[in-house]
Order: sequence, then C-alpha cells, then structure tokens
Amino acid sequence: MKQVIVEDEYMVAKRLKRFVEQAFNHQSIQLQLFDTLDDASDYLACNSIDLLFLDLNLRGQDGFNLLKQQLAQSFHTIVVSANTDRAIEAFEIGILDFVAKPFTQQRIEKAISRLKHKEQQGQCQYLAYKQLGKLELMAVNDVLYIQAAGHYSEIHSKTGKVILHDKNLDKLLMLLPTDFLRVHRSYVVPLSSIQSVSTQPGSKYWLTLVNNQVLPIGRTRYPQLKQRLIN
Repeated sequence: MKQVIVEDEYMVAKRLKRFVEQAFNHQSIQLQLFDTLDDASDYLACNSIDLLFLDLNLRGQDGFNLLKQQLAQSFHTIVVSANTDRAIEAFEIGILDFVAKPFTQQRIEKAISRLKHKEQQGQCQYLAYKQLGKLELMAVNDVLYIQAAGHYSEIHSKTGKVILHDKNLDKLLMLLPTDFLRVHRSYVVPLSSIQSVSTQPGSKYWLTLVNNQVLPIGRTRYPQLKQRLIN
C-alpha cells in the first residue's frame, strides 16, 4: 500500500510515520514524507497512491488547496490537523477522517481501520470530480444513482448529467452518507431516489427510480434494502 504524509513539523511527521507503520503491523507499505505542498503536489501528479495524510497548515500555506485538488483522485485522505474548526468543511467535500492534533496511536489506528475494514460510511455533502482540467463539485443531494465502470464509477445526476469518477464504488461508499446503499454489485442508490421495489419469479428483484428508470437488485442485498425502506 502506497501512502504519503504531508507535514512540515519534523517531529510530528516522524511520530505520525511511526504510528502509521505500527497500525499496519509492519506490513509492506511504501510511505513518502513531504514538508511542502508543492513537493507533495508534484509527487501526486506523477504517482498513484492509496492513502494521504495531510496537515492543513504548512508553513503558512493552506493544505485545503492540495485537498481540493486531489479529492477526485482514487486515493483516500485523512486530515491530521490542529485546525479542528475546519473538520466539517473537510468532511463535506469528502475525506475519510479528521484526526485532531495532538494525536495518539489509538486515534491513528481508528482512522486507518475505516480504510482497512470499510466499516463506516462518511458524511460528505459534495463529490469532487475533474472536468476539462478543472475541479468541480456535485452536491450529494443531486445524485440519482452511481454505477460501476471498471475501476471507476459513473455518477448519474438527477438532471441527466453523467460524470466519470476516479474512485470505485467501494471507495465512494466510504465517503457517502448512510442513505446510499449498495443494491447490486454494479449499483449504489440513495434511498431518496427509490420509487418502488418489485419482485419476479426466480428470485429476481428490481427497483424503480423516481425518474422511472429500472435497476437490478442483487439477491443477497434485497433483505437489507427492504429493511431500510421499511424503517
């Protein structure tokens, strides 16, 4: 697993690196450290990674600039910062976790567990994507459904716009609110988009969206969907 730490305080970066390595039980990970946003940005432009640890105040520069540039990429971001007043803003645009300084080994492990075990969903209110080299944001409330597209995802909006996103369905689900459900191996749907659910002989299940489009429901996923719709 390839990871990057962006932190301008040497002792903090060294401590964070040690905690991350311990959290992965000394598994084989590649960990790069950068103390400036420019160096980190140059590296990320040429290298694919799985996880970014990012401080928000780097020698007077705003780490949010790098965060917003990279949100559409396929890796996840954990912010590690003393600027806790910016946590809500960070979650709204799609980070995996926000770790306040000073941090402990246990807190770093908890943040990483979300990535390792995919045990929680997030609370982002916007999905970032790139269009013509420019970063754009789509409000989560505007999403009709999301469809798998190989290692990527197609985000279908209520207006009919389709966006190709670098994150796959599993990674997007870790950021999206809990009302987004995996109804099929190829589809994620917010509960608000569902108009009705129907069954057919042979244990085949279908859902109709509010725009009358029909999507399949996986046989093993039907019970969970049914329970959520009842509640």
